Amino acid sequence: MENGSSDSVDDSGASTSASTGASNYEEETSPDLLKNTPSNIARLEDVIEQCKARHKYLARTQSPSDGEDVRWYFCKVPLAHKELSAAVPPTEIVGKSDYFRFSERDSLALEASFLQREEDLLAYWWKEYAECSDGPSRSRSVSKDTESDDLYLVEEERVGVPVKGGLYEVDLMRRHCFPVYWNGENRRVLRGQWYAKAGPDWIPLREDVAEQLELAYQCQVWHRRKFQPSGQFAARVDLQGTSQGSHALFTGEDDTWEATLVHSGGKSVKLRRGFSTSGSSKPTQDELRQQKEEEMDDYCSQVPVGHLVFMVHGIGQRLEKANLVDDVGDFRRVTASLAERHLTPYQRSTQRVLFIPCQWRKGLRLSGESAVEKITLDGVRGLRVTLGATVHDVLYYMSPIYCQQIIDSVSSQLNKLYMKFLKRNPGYNGKISLYGHSLGSVLSYDILCHQESLSSPFPMGSVTFEAVDDQGNVANGPCQPVVSISQPEKSDREIGHHVSFSDEIVTDDPRIENEEASHGPETDLEGELGGNTASAVGMVDKDKLISSLEKEVKTLKARISQLEKCRSMTSQVTETEDSNQTIQGEEPKSDNKQPILRKNTKVQNEKENCYKPYIRYTKLDFKVDTFYAAGSPLGVFLALRNVRIGIGRGQDYWRDEKIQEEMPSCRQMFNIFHPFDPVAYRIEPLVCEEYINIRPVIVPYHRGGRRLHIGYQEFKEEISTVSNAVASRVSYLKEKAINVLQPKGKETIEEEPESSHKEERSYGSLMMERLTGSEEGRIDHMLQHKTFQHPYILALGSHTNYWRDHDTALFIIKHLYRDIPEELPSDNSEPIKLFYERDPIDEETPLTFSDRVLIREFSRKVRKHVKQ
Repeated sequence: MENGSSDSVDDSGASTSASTGASNYEEETSPDLLKNTPSNIARLEDVIEQCKARHKYLARTQSPSDGEDVRWYFCKVPLAHKELSAAVPPTEIVGKSDYFRFSERDSLALEASFLQREEDLLAYWWKEYAECSDGPSRSRSVSKDTESDDLYLVEEERVGVPVKGGLYEVDLMRRHCFPVYWNGENRRVLRGQWYAKAGPDWIPLREDVAEQLELAYQCQVWHRRKFQPSGQFAARVDLQGTSQGSHALFTGEDDTWEATLVHSGGKSVKLRRGFSTSGSSKPTQDELRQQKEEEMDDYCSQVPVGHLVFMVHGIGQRLEKANLVDDVGDFRRVTASLAERHLTPYQRSTQRVLFIPCQWRKGLRLSGESAVEKITLDGVRGLRVTLGATVHDVLYYMSPIYCQQIIDSVSSQLNKLYMKFLKRNPGYNGKISLYGHSLGSVLSYDILCHQESLSSPFPMGSVTFEAVDDQGNVANGPCQPVVSISQPEKSDREIGHHVSFSDEIVTDDPRIENEEASHGPETDLEGELGGNTASAVGMVDKDKLISSLEKEVKTLKARISQLEKCRSMTSQVTETEDSNQTIQGEEPKSDNKQPILRKNTKVQNEKENCYKPYIRYTKLDFKVDTFYAAGSPLGVFLALRNVRIGIGRGQDYWRDEKIQEEMPSCRQMFNIFHPFDPVAYRIEPLVCEEYINIRPVIVPYHRGGRRLHIGYQEFKEEISTVSNAVASRVSYLKEKAINVLQPKGKETIEEEPESSHKEERSYGSLMMERLTGSEEGRIDHMLQHKTFQHPYILALGSHTNYWRDHDTALFIIKHLYRDIPEELPSDNSEPIKLFYERDPIDEETPLTFSDRVLIREFSRKVRKHVKQ
């Protein structure tokens, strides 16, 4: 986020009715001044002090009841559809628990924007208030103005004053507080100028009541005091739009005046002008939570975003109580709390992390859902609905019909969120990462693996077609009479939105020309070859690539010749049977040999079509730095697809020519899982087979060290490892002593090749380094389970607990701040170049974390120098 960014936070675009005020506002003050950032927040006070509209709100007396601080609030309860903010609540004093207070800096930004367009904003607000003509009796008034209908048509285009770390914005014209990065309800915004005493706290009054009190204050109504029926010597102000008989009484002189709100029942409440804290020595839990939230919002307004993390959800978002926004909010609060304890002040002041939810399932409607609902049985329907809202998403994604729609939904939502963020932060050049939970990790992984080649066959196993006779015997051995012909017209063969197909004609008709049979497979297989090798082009040199292509072309030619031979043998057998039937006076049977699997269609010469779906991927508008998979079933998905993670050259390493490899387009990848999560699987054995018997890395406990049972288990394993190493060392020394005593022979000669062989690194270890950024990097990280709980009890909530797990949050926070030193070096004349100030030239070089060692060493030297 750059200080000179020109992103407009003026909410005049939300309404055309304030064009005059907006133009005056732009002439007097640049929109940049209203951006709630560290560079502008100091200038906001000057803007407020120099604003002409501010002068009338200054305190004119020395009375304890007089003040000038204005605070802004937002309502906890969202507005109903098309409900106006001017539809006042039924009481003059808003409920203590109904409104949250914006932080001091957010209120400062809102007040600065309000004062610049005060006349237009108040005029629009009173216009809405007039539409709610009956006041409190019609608290749910709905506007019939067509302009209100337009508001909801351009909801995505609204831009207001950013608050709460940029996650929300305020439309001052309509007094709405709305979320930026997800679809949510509008919340009423209130400008608190006059307050009523409620216990130790001061609660804001409704704006229509406050406006009448402010007018009385400006007229210094206490100068016109007289005796009231109650015996008080005071000035009475009847309040319009309130309950019948409600009024305010002003007593005292200029520097001692006091105001009291009297309800119709005779109950009176003390009033004051301007915000004031409660001053209680024992704040309640609500007050402490309010104070904590304000401190966090003020922190977010001062520190720029240096790392953006998109949170992709998994299954279960169709459930009634499931809410990704709340889950990400919990995760955000946990990380903020842990950052205060585990990060240094310098690290926290350098950057902050913004977590944004990606709701790909909320607006997605699949055609199969209605059909599934119709066939759902009534027995234990609640359980069936729950399973349908969770497990069915996995089945939909494994279907070639709906897979494309799901991929499109995730990709478009990620790009949409990024463009929203970039619109409000045009100078952003920090890092962007993905966090995928459950099925969301599989979706994110598939998208990352297809950023180079944007088209890929649907991950399904190959089907073998064998010709059989009426007795079920296989004719001509295990030949596969499959002829693939590329079809240019895709429009007639699409299912869903963008699923394209290539036709494969499966037939036993001997009249098909051999030229056509040879042309089809070569065309189709060459297309597959281009798709499989596209991701590895940038990672292998030209000579190795050419040799690999030549080898694969030879394989394809051998396969084509086998298909032609199989076709010829099938033709000979068919001609022999037809001639035998003709001699016996019978009609030749054309259906004596049929494929086991077939799809009947109206094609000439009784050709049978089988389709191979292709998935088209959308390229992301940003580069992904780190991919976090939490509670991920990615491992089992890859195993079922017969896929390994690599650059396409691991057939010899895995000793399987049918193995396919793919590599995600990210700098680093982590797999975080609970040991008893029934959905999670490991990934490292699919990258490097040497890690099959190596335990995952234990994620540190957020309160320090290992849990008791984990530490005891590791202690036993360490003792066993040390004893085995000692035994192996003793055995080695014995053999070496024997070799020294014996004459030099074959054993000593073969010792050198063994030592040189140990230095060679396997293909899997190189892929591990590619995915982790270091030779000793790891992918699988396992959380520590609680000590005194049964595994099956832990398994029940382990899969959904990642959003609120402190160990997971601390692991991610530590990694996100890994490149920032703990302290600012005092002896360094040049400023530290942080990662979000990267040189554009560096973007062309391969990304790596190899400089992490230099940063760590540099920090160690700085700490040593400071101690000296």
